[in-house]
Amino acid sequence: MPCQRALFVKAIPGHFRPLAAFRGAVLFTLVWTVLVLVSLVVQREQLNRTAAELARIAAIANLKKDMAIREWASSVEGVFIREKYVPPFNSLDQEQRFATTDRSGERFELVLVTPMHLLLAIQSMSNQKADLHERLTSKQLRNRENMPDEWESNALDELEKGASIITESLPRRGGHGLMRVMIPMRMEEECLECHRDTLVPVGGLRGAASISIDLNTYRAAQEPTWRTIQYWHGAIWLLGLSTISLLHGIARRRTKELIKQDQERRENEMAFAAMAEGAIITDPDGTILWVNDAFCEITGYRRDEVIGANPRLLKSGMHDDAFYSRLWEQLRRDGHWRGELWNRRKTGDIYPEQISIQALRLADGSVRRYISIFSDISLRKKNEGELAAYREHLEELVRQRTEELTVARDQAEAANRSKSAFLANMSHELRTPLNAVIGFSKLMEKDASLSPENRRTLEIINHSGQHLLTLINDILELSKIESGKMVMRPEEVDLVELLKQVTDMMRLRAEEQGLRLHLATDGIPALVLVDPGMLRQVLLNLLSNAVKFTEHGEITVRVSAYPVSNVSQRLRFSVRDTGIGIGPADLRRIFSSFEQVGSVHRAGTGLGLTISRSYVRMMGGELAVDSRLGEGSEFHFTITAPVAYGAQPERREEPVVAGKLERTAAVLVVDDRPEGRLLVHAILEPIGFRVEEATTLEEAWSVVENRAIDLVLLDWYLPDGEGLDLIRRCAALGGRRPAVVMLTANAMAESRAAALEAGADGFLSKPFEEAELLRLIDSVLALDPLQPGAAQAAPVRDAWQDARALFDTLPQEERDRLVRAAISLNREEIDAAITAIADRVPALGEALLPLARERCYQQLWEALGLEGNES
Repeated sequence: MPCQRALFVKAIPGHFRPLAAFRGAVLFTLVWTVLVLVSLVVQREQLNRTAAELARIAAIANLKKDMAIREWASSVEGVFIREKYVPPFNSLDQEQRFATTDRSGERFELVLVTPMHLLLAIQSMSNQKADLHERLTSKQLRNRENMPDEWESNALDELEKGASIITESLPRRGGHGLMRVMIPMRMEEECLECHRDTLVPVGGLRGAASISIDLNTYRAAQEPTWRTIQYWHGAIWLLGLSTISLLHGIARRRTKELIKQDQERRENEMAFAAMAEGAIITDPDGTILWVNDAFCEITGYRRDEVIGANPRLLKSGMHDDAFYSRLWEQLRRDGHWRGELWNRRKTGDIYPEQISIQALRLADGSVRRYISIFSDISLRKKNEGELAAYREHLEELVRQRTEELTVARDQAEAANRSKSAFLANMSHELRTPLNAVIGFSKLMEKDASLSPENRRTLEIINHSGQHLLTLINDILELSKIESGKMVMRPEEVDLVELLKQVTDMMRLRAEEQGLRLHLATDGIPALVLVDPGMLRQVLLNLLSNAVKFTEHGEITVRVSAYPVSNVSQRLRFSVRDTGIGIGPADLRRIFSSFEQVGSVHRAGTGLGLTISRSYVRMMGGELAVDSRLGEGSEFHFTITAPVAYGAQPERREEPVVAGKLERTAAVLVVDDRPEGRLLVHAILEPIGFRVEEATTLEEAWSVVENRAIDLVLLDWYLPDGEGLDLIRRCAALGGRRPAVVMLTANAMAESRAAALEAGADGFLSKPFEEAELLRLIDSVLALDPLQPGAAQAAPVRDAWQDARALFDTLPQEERDRLVRAAISLNREEIDAAITAIADRVPALGEALLPLARERCYQQLWEALGLEGNES
């Protein structure tokens, strides 16, 4: 396709080929190196010539100086010098002329020296001191030491011919050569007296003065200049090489660019020719210059039919003039256009095409070519139609499914609301009687006149109520976890103290079954930031299961710490038992809700591990178990906790109900259940509160309006409405408003939030501990009802101080029994042990019984000498 090649391909000039460029760079480098070396040689030769010329000038100057001295000596007809300074000339012995003289009383000998001898003396001194070699020579020898050498003999011949001076630079073996100069000494009239025997006429060549100078001295003086010249030539040479390298790099890059452009042109040609899409190239006027094979296949035209024509021959007539006007306007403005067109084939068939037109511009912005790429999208249009039909069908199905899912979601939400309402109602209905059962049983335990059998019965009632409360709490906890309403609340926790509390709580149950309970800690930090409630609950659940499923052996709680950074540590908790173990089948379902392992059903809901795993995940860990049937189990998890560096948290002492209020506070109990009102009466009236009652909202509001009430203890559900209405009405009283505490069987978190938002001062769910109620009242009223007001409270707290001496008087067996009972925290065993010694030592029994009944275990231990007891 010659027309295509003309559009895309240009030959690359030969002098830009890489090999030619490299050879040119090498040739330029060699030529430049030769030029620098030639310049260096020329400079060296010039320095040598300069050194030789300087030496010649110096030699002539020395000889002329010597001749001037000789002429001066001849003009004064000789010079007298002291005898000791006369050199040993052979010719002087025949002509010695002496004279004596006195100077400052000293007499010394003088010798008259001829001009010739004076010149010889000066030359001898110069040869020694000035590193010169001067001498006199002649062919009329009077002294054989002055016999001329070969060069001097030739020079004398030249002087006889009339030369005025002879100079020559001669090479010398092992050095840089010599500069030799000779000037004539002609016969003068004043010289005839001494040289009559030479027969040389006046004006004839009597001899010559010769001097030799070593050129090394002058060349050595030029060494700094020579080094400077070398440095400059080296720098110039390197500069030339850098320039050649730079030019070579530019030429190489240019060569690569041209090769790349040529390759791109060839690739473009091949791509356009082989691509499945049709391609057209036109000039700015729209004349078709080139098309590829795909164009011919799509349109049905041959190449020779369209080259030179205009693309208008493809118009289908389905687009108006305004469409093409917008197309060309965008093409001129943006340089490209992309869209869909309907064109006509040679056969007359109309087909859709996706086309992209690009303008190729010159540097001045004018358009040089238009390139159009298009593809036949008939099949795509067909598929799009089918897909549109499918889409409509699918959208209809989705609409139907969405309606079904909406109904299912609404039903699920309704079921969830029903479940929440059921759980809330169940919790309320169960907690209300449990509040009376647990509350009154604990009040009855304070009766000192109870027999051990009755006290044991009360403990069973209390434990059963607590167990039922635990089941209810587990179900509510699982409901909160499933609904995503459980929130972790980290705070500073004394980890060692928390672990001791957990193990102490389970130690009694473990020892009742004959199990040993150990706590091992390995380098754990004192204070960490965790949710104490969650962590305590997880450990209690794991310990409770370990005790439940272990018949003999031991249980070990182990906690170890590994530093993660300067501010956090990785804590690993594990609870290991020697119990029945877990089989492989049970391991797969052990963490499922309402599941228990083993063939024997044990008390519990089967929710403990489910709740524990959820809590551990909220704390950032994963609860796992390692177990084999019959070999025991180890439950373990690892969490990362920030280390707290604050002060040691204060330990809250449990309140002791043992005094009277300093002033009477009025409390209104609003509850439609008589047992609930009676329980509050039984707790508050003995310590000085004035308690009034109401069973409905209107009755309660009448009491609040007409009487001075300090505190209202309010149930949630009342016969004529909800307690929230009374809270809001009390808020409108302003300064006469009493404090309001919601005392209800609603234990849901939503209920607490709603009560506090309505304006309640506190919230306490039933069943409650007596200490919890007193602590809440104390915080709301700030009346301090828990401090002793009468002397009767002193023995409860201080009796142990008088019991130490009495305890030490007991036999060892009785002391050991009492200590074991105190450590077990089993109230029945403690009461039995104290009662056994009360008959013999009444004062000790009176001191210890109040401590045991009021659960002042720390003081009880100290009274028994167990201050350092630790688990």
